[in-house]
Amino acid sequence: MRGRTGLWRLTTSGQLESADLNEHLAYLLEVLFPAGSTKLVEPLRALMREFDLEADVDCFWYGEQGTKPPEIPAAVRAAFAQIGATIETDFDTD
Repeated sequence: MRGRTGLWRLTTSGQLESADLNEHLAYLLEVLFPAGSTKLVEPLRALMREFDLEADVDCFWYGEQGTKPPEIPAAVRAAFAQIGATIETDFDTD
């Protein structure tokens, strides 16, 4: 989605009913790495360089007090790092 701010957004909102963060991350990875392919990585990185774009992966989670926040798996971090994406987390409890 391209807004008036120039923001492009790929979101899982409305795409998945699950509240499982890993399922949402898997969805995003499937869009960026269809069938595990890296064919989109270099064109995306070239586009980002050409237009001085940044990629952020924003993860929000809210749980009950004392609940352990989810962890972003190393493989997921490595996949997003291939496109130069920064993973930002906002994990909170009651």
